[in-house]
Amino acid sequence: MKELARRGNGSSRADRNPVVDDQAHVEPIAGMSAASTGREDRIAQLYRRYAPQIAAYALRRAAPDESADVVSETFLVAWRRSDDIPPEPHTLPWLYGVARRVLANQRRSSRRRGRLRERLAEQFTELHTPPVAIEDLDRLDRLGRAMGELSADDAELLRLVAWEGLSPTQIAGVFEIEPTTARQRIHRARLRLRRALDDGEPSGDSTAGALPTPRALGRPRRPEVHRS
Repeated sequence: MKELARRGNGSSRADRNPVVDDQAHVEPIAGMSAASTGREDRIAQLYRRYAPQIAAYALRRAAPDESADVVSETFLVAWRRSDDIPPEPHTLPWLYGVARRVLANQRRSSRRRGRLRERLAEQFTELHTPPVAIEDLDRLDRLGRAMGELSADDAELLRLVAWEGLSPTQIAGVFEIEPTTARQRIHRARLRLRRALDDGEPSGDSTAGALPTPRALGRPRRPEVHRS
């Protein structure tokens, strides 16, 4: 939450650290009145509880310096719209929805989507990736290409299922739609992914029935190959 304090005081972007400390102390925002103390305390609690999930959400979709901005902006929006924050268990999906819109705004303004994907792939090399058999690498590549053929919303629906492990009800909170609509959209996204995979799958390959993994969706650098 220190990012919020610095943003409120006009500090530069270079001062922010993308690493989230779940024990972070929330400093008062400049000009905050005594009447805002309760709101600040609530946002501080939300930050300590959910900042790691929001940071993970952002890091899977943007470079580290941009991810720090996503986390900061998400909780700044939450502070400004504290009256709109729903109670548990809907709070985290609501924050995911805010982060999603913050990230979309970033991408529209920067117009660097292609370069962001390249930088994101570089960041994934810092994560632990177990050895993968050669035949699995080809299947992951096909899955990544198939994901690229989906619409942005369809791809994001499947990422929320595979990466964040969200249920249809939680995803409904992210997209601000009804749970039944979310289930239908997830189902249709899976069908479109399966069709895209079928167009490029060798006969007998079972990739079409699999959910996308973080490695496939993020298109990271090819991992170490285990040769049996």
